[in-house]
Amino acid sequence: MNQAEIHDFLVQFFYKRNATIEYNEQGILKVKLTEELDQRLMNRPFYWQYVKKLGYKGDPMSVTFISDENKKAEKGEWIHYGSPRLEQLFQVIFEEGKYTELYEQNPSQDRQPLHPWFVCNLMVRYQGAYTHDEMVSVGVYLINGTMRFKMMDELLDEPFSKIIPDLCYKIPPIISTKRAVMMINHEINERIKQKSSAFAEQSKEIYQKEMEMTNQLFENRAQEDGELLKDNIEKQIYDRLYPKVQLKLVNCGLFYITETRSKNMMNIT
Repeated sequence: MNQAEIHDFLVQFFYKRNATIEYNEQGILKVKLTEELDQRLMNRPFYWQYVKKLGYKGDPMSVTFISDENKKAEKGEWIHYGSPRLEQLFQVIFEEGKYTELYEQNPSQDRQPLHPWFVCNLMVRYQGAYTHDEMVSVGVYLINGTMRFKMMDELLDEPFSKIIPDLCYKIPPIISTKRAVMMINHEINERIKQKSSAFAEQSKEIYQKEMEMTNQLFENRAQEDGELLKDNIEKQIYDRLYPKVQLKLVNCGLFYITETRSKNMMNIT
């Protein structure tokens, strides 16, 4: 998911949580929150305590989100990778359920098997000369180990339920979820190494320049206070610029998918 896809993420996020979509144009989304979402997102604890104490029905807020940089002048809240609000929405997803088990709905009247895929959604944060967040969704077919990236993009619009449909039965996994996690972890780390090399070099170059400037600045200072100040500045420079990559689990689960769809996904290059 990139910046241009944040809008679709917002639409899906609020639609699935029963918020009212009041205005929807690419890059601009206005939603009327539910009471639950208002309490979780808008930081109005005293308001909700007050209305509940009086027995009133509260009035959730309407919020406009701007995700298109060309429309930042519009009235609303600018939301982007790294913004506190987007982090907050990811946290809501995380809190709602770290693990799930879902079954594809069966439109056919015939008895058919459902095949197991382990799906893992992760946040990769590149931090150094700049900060960049990237959502990664990957699935492992637990029969033969086929791995699919952008897995949730392929499943997002498909009907799933927490209850196995009538006339369907589960194919038992051959590969354990523990093994699938190891496979995902290895593949993502290899991809991060390849992708982060230029980013790491750029960050280290800027980091070294700032460290050299700091050393020059304190070159002729021998006082103890000066050394403490220098150490503090160097630590801040390290925290801010030295390249780091953080990998954070958003959620994961078992998706049982029809044999036809499983075959189609294995054939996608």
